[in-house]
Amino acid sequence: MKIGIFGGTFNPVHHGHVAIAEKAIADLGLDVLHVVPANESPLQPGSSLVKVPWNRLEMLRNAFSGMEQATIDTREIERGGVSYAVDTVSEIARENPGAELFFIIGEDCSADLPKWKDFERLESLCRFVVYPRTEESSSATRELFAAAGIEENADEKIVGVVKAGLLKRHGFCPCRLPSIPENFCPCAEFREQAADPNFHGLCHCRLYFKP
Repeated sequence: MKIGIFGGTFNPVHHGHVAIAEKAIADLGLDVLHVVPANESPLQPGSSLVKVPWNRLEMLRNAFSGMEQATIDTREIERGGVSYAVDTVSEIARENPGAELFFIIGEDCSADLPKWKDFERLESLCRFVVYPRTEESSSATRELFAAAGIEENADEKIVGVVKAGLLKRHGFCPCRLPSIPENFCPCAEFREQAADPNFHGLCHCRLYFKP
């Protein structure tokens, strides 16, 4: 059995995360992909936009709802405290003896791998697979929220905005906030579609909608 583990803060989740997950499942032939939101990142303490972990879970469930192999794994949030990948990977290895484990990360995190807790043990448990950084990023999305006047700790409003684009899909892009350009979307193809007066409908990424 091939099992992928995709960890991170996902704060907030965006199409780039979904695209990496889809590519990993296809490239590696994964039977299941554990999407594991951290309770608190050891390398970025206190950096979250959405402060309540269960709100991040709600957004993740919406984002990955159409991906059959993906399961939202809540163990790090349930464990509480600082989240360490070695603890999670060790647990999944014990739960699935004989399985081949792959840890999925973006290239922006790869430079910090030697700083991870018990990295040598972690390397012995799983194979790291690094994917290029996408145009979308959580930091850029946080900047959009800030520009729109949605401050940190406004969990309910942020979750509502992201859900509108991720879950309903026939709703408006979650980037369509006050002070944000009408047709902004982190997906480059959608920006081209948005500029075409003859185009109406869902972006190819299935997360954004142009009326």
